[in-house]
Amino acid sequence: MGHRDLISWNSIMVCYAENRKCTDALKIFNHICYGIKVIDHVTFTIAIGACADPEFVSLGKVLHGITILTGLDENVIVGNSLVTLYCKSGLMTEARKVFQTLPRRDEVTWNALIGGHADNEEAEKAIEAFKLMRKRDGIRLDQFGISECLAATAQLAVLEEGQQLHGLAVKLGLDSDPFVANATMDMYGKCGEIEDALRTIGQPIDRSRLSWNILISSFAKHGHFEKAIKTFHEMQELGVKPDQVTFVSLLSACSHGGLVEEGLRYYYSMTKEFNIPPRIAHCVCMIDLLGRSGRLTEAETFIKEMPIPPSDFVWRSLLAACKVHGNPELGRKAAENLIALDPSDDSAYVLYSNVCSTSGRWGDAENVRSQMGSRKVQKQPACSWVKLKNQVSSFGVGDNSHPQSPEIYKKLDELKKRIIEAGYVPDTSYALQDTDEEQKEHNLWNHSERLALAFALINTPEGSTLKVFKNLRVCGDCHSVFKFVSGILGRKIILRDAFRFHHFAGGNCSCSDYW
Repeated sequence: MGHRDLISWNSIMVCYAENRKCTDALKIFNHICYGIKVIDHVTFTIAIGACADPEFVSLGKVLHGITILTGLDENVIVGNSLVTLYCKSGLMTEARKVFQTLPRRDEVTWNALIGGHADNEEAEKAIEAFKLMRKRDGIRLDQFGISECLAATAQLAVLEEGQQLHGLAVKLGLDSDPFVANATMDMYGKCGEIEDALRTIGQPIDRSRLSWNILISSFAKHGHFEKAIKTFHEMQELGVKPDQVTFVSLLSACSHGGLVEEGLRYYYSMTKEFNIPPRIAHCVCMIDLLGRSGRLTEAETFIKEMPIPPSDFVWRSLLAACKVHGNPELGRKAAENLIALDPSDDSAYVLYSNVCSTSGRWGDAENVRSQMGSRKVQKQPACSWVKLKNQVSSFGVGDNSHPQSPEIYKKLDELKKRIIEAGYVPDTSYALQDTDEEQKEHNLWNHSERLALAFALINTPEGSTLKVFKNLRVCGDCHSVFKFVSGILGRKIILRDAFRFHHFAGGNCSCSDYW
C-alpha cells in the first residue's frame, strides 16, 4: 500500500487478534503508538481484545492503565472490551470494578458481565445481573444476553428460571435464534428434562454442529448411550463433520455405558479418520472408560503413552477407578501424581483414603486423613438439595438443621423398614469409617441424598416425579435405596450427581447399575 492510515493499521491488528496472535497484534499497536502517533478508541479496543486470555492478561492490564491515563477508559466501547478482558481471564472482581465505574453501559456491557459470570461458574451472579439489566431503561434484551443467562440456569439446574427465560425468548421472537435455541436445549437437558430438550431442537437437516453436540451430550448424561451413538452417525450421514467436542460427548457416552470396545474404536478413528488430535478431555474419557470396566493395567499404560502430559483430571479419574475396583497400590501412584500437581486438591486425599478404607487398610486411611489435617486441606462436604415452589432446601450429612428434620428422619425410618421387607441389604463397604456394622449402616442412612429424598417425598403430591441434586458422586448404597424406593412407591425419581443423571423407575435405573 502506498499510504497506510489508522484504519489500515487497525485492520491488520484485527487480523492478528482474531487469530489469537497477541504478540503480533501488540507489535502493530506499538508501531501505531510510536510510529504514526495517531490512536483512537478503536485501536485500544482491538489491542485489549487481543489480550483477552489468561496468558496475556498482564499486558491487558498495562493497556487498561494507558486508557485511564488517556481518559479512554470512560468510552463505553473500550469499557466493554475491558470487561470482556477480565471476564475471559477469570478475574471477575476486576471485571465488576470496570463495569461499575463506566459512566454509561449498553447491552454489550451487560452481556459481557452476564457471560463472564456464567463462564466462570458464578451462575447465581449471572442470573442476578440479568435481572438487574431488565430493570434498566433503554437496555435492549437480545439473543446474547438470554443465551448467556440460559447457560447460567443450566449450570444450576434451575428449571423454573430456565422455563421463564424460554418464555421470554418466545415473547421477544428470539426463540428461533441459533444461540438461544441451542442454549434452551442445553438448559432442558441439564435440568433433567430430556423430552423438552428434544422438543426444542430443529429438524435434523437444519441442525448446526453445536446442536448435534448438545444432543449427543444430553443423551449421554441421561443414560441413553445407544441413542448418543446413533445420533453421532446420523449427523455424519447429513454431512455434518464432528469436532473435538463431539468426541468428548461420544466417548463419555461409551464410558458411562460400559461400551469399552466401541469407545476404543471411536478414539482411534478420531485421530486417524477425522484428523482430530487428542486433547486432555478425550484422554480423561479413555482413562474413565478403561478404569470403570476394571482394565486398570490398560489405563495405566494409556497414561504412559499419552501424546500430552497427564493432568489432574487424568490422575483423579484413575484414582476413582482404583476405589471402585479396590487397587490400593495403583491408587497410591495416582494419588501421589495428583498431589504433586496440586497439593491442596482435597479429592486426592479423600479418594485415596476411600481406596484404603474399601480395601480394609484402616491405618493407611487414617494416615491420609492426618496428612490432610497437617497440610490444612479441607474436604469438600457432600450436599444434596431439592427445589420446590421456588425454594431450595439443602442437606448435609446427618443434617438436623431443617425445620422438618423430625418428619424427615421419621420418613427415613419408614422407608428403611419397607425396602428391607422388599429385599434391600445395606452395602456397608460404602461406609468409610472403621466402626461396627450397625454403626456403618446408621451412617449410611445419614447421607445427604437420602435426607433430600425423604424431604421430597413428604412435600410433593403422590405420583409426581421427584428431583434430587447432589454436588458429589452418588453413594452406591444410596443408589440401591433410590431403586428400591422407586419400586415400592411407584415414583419416578431423577437424581443428578456431579457426573450424570440417574432416572429411577419401577426399581431400575437408567444407568443399569454401571456408572
